Parts: sequence; structure tokens; C-alpha cells
Amino acid sequence: MDVSRWNQIQELFEAIADLSTEEQRAYLDIHCQDNELKKEVLQLVQADEHVDDILPKQYDIASAEATLVLPKMHPGVMVGPYKIIRKIGEGGMGWVYKAEDTRLERYVALKCLAPEVATDERVRFRLMQEAKAISRLDHPNVCVIHDVGAMSDGGMYIAMQYYSGETLENALTKGALAPDQVVRIAKQIAYGLQAAHQRDIIHRDIKPANILLSEDGIVKILDFGIAKLSGVDITLGGARMGTLRYMSPEQLQGRDMGLQTDVWSVATLIYEMLTGREMFDGEKSSTVLHAVMHEEPDYSLAVFQEYPLFKRLLTAMLHKKPEKRLDSMGKVLQWLTTIQPIAQAGAKNRARQDQRIESQEAVVKEELTDLYLLRLAAALTAHVGPAAPKLIQRYASTSDNREILINSLVGHIKPQYRQIVSQQLKEIAL
Repeated sequence: MDVSRWNQIQELFEAIADLSTEEQRAYLDIHCQDNELKKEVLQLVQADEHVDDILPKQYDIASAEATLVLPKMHPGVMVGPYKIIRKIGEGGMGWVYKAEDTRLERYVALKCLAPEVATDERVRFRLMQEAKAISRLDHPNVCVIHDVGAMSDGGMYIAMQYYSGETLENALTKGALAPDQVVRIAKQIAYGLQAAHQRDIIHRDIKPANILLSEDGIVKILDFGIAKLSGVDITLGGARMGTLRYMSPEQLQGRDMGLQTDVWSVATLIYEMLTGREMFDGEKSSTVLHAVMHEEPDYSLAVFQEYPLFKRLLTAMLHKKPEKRLDSMGKVLQWLTTIQPIAQAGAKNRARQDQRIESQEAVVKEELTDLYLLRLAAALTAHVGPAAPKLIQRYASTSDNREILINSLVGHIKPQYRQIVSQQLKEIAL
């Protein structure tokens, strides 16, 4: 978008953001004669109002950590049949612990809600919704739920299978992933969501923090807490929950969401994995909102030049209108299957390049063997005396090959003898 146009939008948005609906329209009628510009500003205001609902109300639960205290939730404490080992994370509704199931002698991930939170009927409903959603799915790419129960102090818990590994969010802090790895991860996410969609479950909160990369290479989709299940739509006070920069345009605007909402969110993950950066970023929520609804991702990056099919896939997944987006995870999988051999070929080419570099490094190491350096020292001593070993030690550590080493050494020979000595040293056998 033209910078001056965006500045106009931003200026008008900031001017009317705190006005009533009638005042907003009246202000725009006076200060904006461009109907298309006016439409964009009003869309931004509408989306921002939804975000005001989404983010603070979603965080009402998480921010309770400032006042909610669980003094007994330390290692060794029992929650039902589960012995707490350590805290491993925080969710939108509470804390997650690694715990031991003392009955079956296995580890679980135990999501615990403090009583102050669990007494909220909406929250209890969300927890049970998550349990029901996951229990309907028997798929290797969806986390497994073992148990749901009440805590002695009035809180609630949900026990899920414990997986060793890291979240995609953590993996992305190290930078972009290799294209072949992106395809492997994206395919597993798509397979898991395909299984969910076939059972009328829409996740609606796909983001890096909800994707676990287990140590055995299996991807697990986590947190079905705001899933839409069998026509039941969970909202908190009318607010649709999610994470702003991974939400689809229709989700931001509070419109009806189908499975294309998950398609959009998966596309944001693919983009971020390929590039190592968020698809749309900005210091202000309004900047991100406007970008999601009106801007296109930056496809000028090198990875899209090298793998243009990724751009075509993302373009098909990121249409602003959900009805024009890829309408199933099956179609996403078809694209990824087409791209996979191309990405794998790129990985093989990189491996071959690495092997060539390693071979070259091996040759260098072979050239500068201890035996060769001893022979070199013996020959050089005749010209520079006992300083020869020290000179060789000094230059061998910084020389990539035999020729560079010899050129450095002959610099200590009198000019009239350098050519002869250089030739003698080059004739020394390895």
C-alpha cells in the first residue's frame, strides 16, 4: 500500500477510535471524501473493537496469575492421582505442569485451573469443550487426553499425554526452518486438522505456541480450548478468542468462521517457518489489523524466489475472502505433497555442498599433517636457524593450505633467496 494512503488511514482511525458510531460517521463525512478510504477506516475500527473484546477478555483469565496464588503447587504435591514434578508452561486459562500419574506410572501434562478461575461457568465450559474435542480425535498429530477432574480446592484439571520436545514458537526463535522441514511439519499439522474438520471441529487458535515438535519427529496440535464443536460456538461476552496476528480477516471482524479460518492460520505458520519472521507485524494492533484485512505478505524474500510454489500455495490459502480460499486441508496436503520433492531436492543440494566443503577442509588438514610440518621445519632451519619451528607453528594455524603457509614463511628469507627456497619447500613430499 502507498505510504501516504496508510498514513491517512492511520490518522483518521486515531481521530475516531474513541467516538461513538454516529460521531465516527459524521467525522468521516466531513474529513474524508474518498468512499473507499472511508470504508477501510470503518473496517479497521470495527476490527479494533473486536480486538478490544478479544485481547483484554482473553487475558482476564491469564492476568489472574497476578492475584491467583497456588502455594501448594510445588514438586511432590498431589492433584488427584497426579504428582506435580515441575511447571512447564502457562495457558490462557491457567498453568501447565509435568506430573506423574501414580496409578499407571507415566508422565502427563497437567493443565490446572485455580478455583477463582474454575468457578467461572464459561471457563469450565471451555475446559470441558477442549476435553470433548480432543477425545473425539484419535490421531497421531493431535495431543491425547487422559483425564478431566476437579481439584480438592475447587479448581479443575485436564491431564494430557506428556511429550518431550519444544513448541514451534520456541523453534522459531532460532530463525527460519529449512523448506523440506517446513513441508514435513506443515503436512502433519494439516493431517491433524483434517481429522478434526472431518468431525466438525474447527480449532480457531492455530499459532506457533499451540504446535509441539516432539523429539521423535511427530508434530502435535495442542489447545482445542476455543474449538468450534458440533455447531457450538464458544465466545466470552461475544468476543471471539484467538491470537491477533494469526487470526483470519473474518475472525478479526467477528464474522462466521468455517474451516477456512484454520487454513488461513496454517498459512501464517508456513510463512513464518519459511522466513523466520511474522507475516504481518507492527507495534500497533491497528497496523496488524489493517495488514491482515488489506495487505499482502512480502513475497520478495529469497525463499519464494527459489521455491515459487510456496508463494502459489500461500496465495491460495490467504485470500481475504474465505469462500475463495482453499476450502479443505486435503487440498493443502495436495499442494504440500507436490512441493515436498522439490524441497527435498534443495536439501540434498545443500547436503552435497556441505560435503564438498567438508572434503575441501579434509584436504587442507591432510596437507598440513604433523609429518609434513616436521619436514618443512627441517628444510627451513637451514635458512632461518632455530626460529623455523616457531615460524611454522605461527603460520600453520592461520594458513588454509600448503601454498599459503610457504608464501608466509619465505617472507622471512632474504629477497635474493626467496624464489629458490620457495621451490625447495614446495618440493617437500607430504
